[in-house]
Amino acid sequence: MTRRTLLQKLGAWSRFIPMFIALKIAEQRSLGKPVRRMLGQWGTGVSVLIPESGTPELLGKTLAHATRAVAVLAEPAEIIVQVNGANASVYRDLQRDYPAVIWRFSEAALGFNGAIEAGLHAVRYPAVYLLNSDMYLADDALQQLLPYRSTAAFALASQIFFPDPLRRREETGWSDFYVQHTRTVVYEKMPDNSPVARASFYASGGSSLYRTGLLKEYVRDSRGFSPFYWEDADWGVRAWEEGLECIFVPASTAVHEHRGTIRRRYSEAEINRILDRNALQFELRHHFTDVSGLRSMGHLAAQTSATRKELGTLDIARGVALVRGRSDAAKRSGFTFANLVNKYYLPGWRAGLPTVLWVTPFAIFPPAHGGARRITELAKRLSDRVNLILLTDEMSLYQQCDPLEFAAFRSVHLLRGRIDMPGQGVQDLATRMRVHAPEALRYQLRELQQQYQVDLVQVEFMEASRLVEERTGNTRFVASLHDVYLDGGEQDPMQLELLRRYDGIVAFSEQDAQWLSGLPAHVIKNGAVDRYAYSVASSPGKQVLFMGPFRYQPNYTGIIAFLTEVWPGLLARHPDAELIILGGPESCEMQYRHPLLRHKSVQLVSEFVDPAPLLAACTLTINPQQEIRGSALKIAEALLARRICVSTTQGARGFDRIGTSALRICDSWATMLDELDCLLAEPDRRHALEQSSEVVRAQLSWDGMANQLLALYQSLLPAIAMQRNSP
Repeated sequence: MTRRTLLQKLGAWSRFIPMFIALKIAEQRSLGKPVRRMLGQWGTGVSVLIPESGTPELLGKTLAHATRAVAVLAEPAEIIVQVNGANASVYRDLQRDYPAVIWRFSEAALGFNGAIEAGLHAVRYPAVYLLNSDMYLADDALQQLLPYRSTAAFALASQIFFPDPLRRREETGWSDFYVQHTRTVVYEKMPDNSPVARASFYASGGSSLYRTGLLKEYVRDSRGFSPFYWEDADWGVRAWEEGLECIFVPASTAVHEHRGTIRRRYSEAEINRILDRNALQFELRHHFTDVSGLRSMGHLAAQTSATRKELGTLDIARGVALVRGRSDAAKRSGFTFANLVNKYYLPGWRAGLPTVLWVTPFAIFPPAHGGARRITELAKRLSDRVNLILLTDEMSLYQQCDPLEFAAFRSVHLLRGRIDMPGQGVQDLATRMRVHAPEALRYQLRELQQQYQVDLVQVEFMEASRLVEERTGNTRFVASLHDVYLDGGEQDPMQLELLRRYDGIVAFSEQDAQWLSGLPAHVIKNGAVDRYAYSVASSPGKQVLFMGPFRYQPNYTGIIAFLTEVWPGLLARHPDAELIILGGPESCEMQYRHPLLRHKSVQLVSEFVDPAPLLAACTLTINPQQEIRGSALKIAEALLARRICVSTTQGARGFDRIGTSALRICDSWATMLDELDCLLAEPDRRHALEQSSEVVRAQLSWDGMANQLLALYQSLLPAIAMQRNSP
């Protein structure tokens, strides 16, 4: 290496001494706590900000569409045009045609980031929609975004189309990324036909609604990306890393003419250089690859002289120190962009309502088991009275689920936190409680409490009760105990220690509540959809229905005992009897392949089906469970569909005092055999017993259960309840 070459290399590296120091500062900052933004409600009013530079022929059409989109809003709105690098005289006709628009002019060409920063000085409202001057909004584009303004949302992105429907949609408004060698590559995903909103890596700076206050800060800190490209990716990624969300809302649409001004001012080579420079700057700030320290210096020194000069300033180094430290701290705390693909959002966020987060270690969609049906039915009835959020494990079980099923929730967050191994043996309660509260679930619970400023967390199932250890601040915690496992045994102290940390405990039967003496326990039983008014008397056939997913072990052990002790005798008296078992997907597994389930009189349904048609078609139902806690939802479902349920004494717990002849409680298998024999043989008697009074139906309806749960929330959140109910 010649002396001259060596001096050149040393000179190239020396320019980046500030950057090297910045990376070291960021490394130290990454060891601290991550930054978490707490922004509260958005407030009322929308501004539309259009950066413009010498394309009045496109701007006219953009303003026409934007004016219509603003006109349909039921809150204050304004349109601001920030002209830069163009003479004001060319806009006189547009100023005359759109006198309500706020016009601002700068003779200097400010670039995209600079024009946005200048225009934000004139914005009056807490939400600002950044609109390219060649982007045409649908009339309802803004209106479709507003119901997603949650406390956690930083930006809401519209879906982008091209005028030519046959053109490949390389721009859609829904963004993602991947890492390739030493750079982060961003791209836009192709949406499906679902109207459900999804998490997005960032929101496009030409067609998205932002929180004005935070956007001002992010724009100011992203000046180094000027004149164009990557700044909006920087804003979005910063928001995610600081505990906020970017959401792609496909129902909000815009058409991009794609005849911008960049190529009028810059050569193709210069555009590509700036793109590459800003991609490198983005990586330096957010650290997606393994490039750091001296390797970063090597990459910087290998750039063109113009790029080295632009990235070698103190301002760029200062920005890297600030942002990279926060980015690395977020990743150290457990944050990952890998979870974005599993976040869904539904419209309807309402400021002033309590924000309630439900956490379940088990999948609830489709509602293939009793616990899932309880959760989903109560959610439907509470969705207009609280802002309801769902955090759930068992992500893989949602793969065949239609996201529209999430409609009761304002957002849904799917995880694969717990990993069950094939052939895994039966675990004791202490082990189940540990594995059903994995670190991934704990981290998301902590994050969501802060992101959404959650008022109350409801933890479903005793198996997940350790999640109360992740309480942040004054958030109230309620345990919803589908099964109370207290029994006077050696594991009781462990359970009681956790349950004492909850502000409220929901038991599903009086028998369960008796074990919770001294704790803030409330009995809210299982219920059902009231189909009684639309039902008819049972058919003259002999079809017996058992709604018992094998996922819940007492269902499997109960039906095998029934097939052993009762069914042979019943077939001897009624050879044409049929037994339908709703065993769910788990009933296909090897451990459930019992010979009795393959009898010609037995039909085992091994997929999730809506039980309503089967209830309507059956003659009666059974519940042969022998050892359960909680209460059997299948009983309420049968009674509210005008069907008799013949149950064991244990299976009837929680409903044994309901006061209806449609529930036939049997204290032995012999008694159950005789009861079923009479009911199948005497249709008139069966039809008479099927009747239930309005009082009984009211006791069993999900509507009543939801009201009881809401009353519990109100008792724990009195200030919010009073605010919501005030005139």
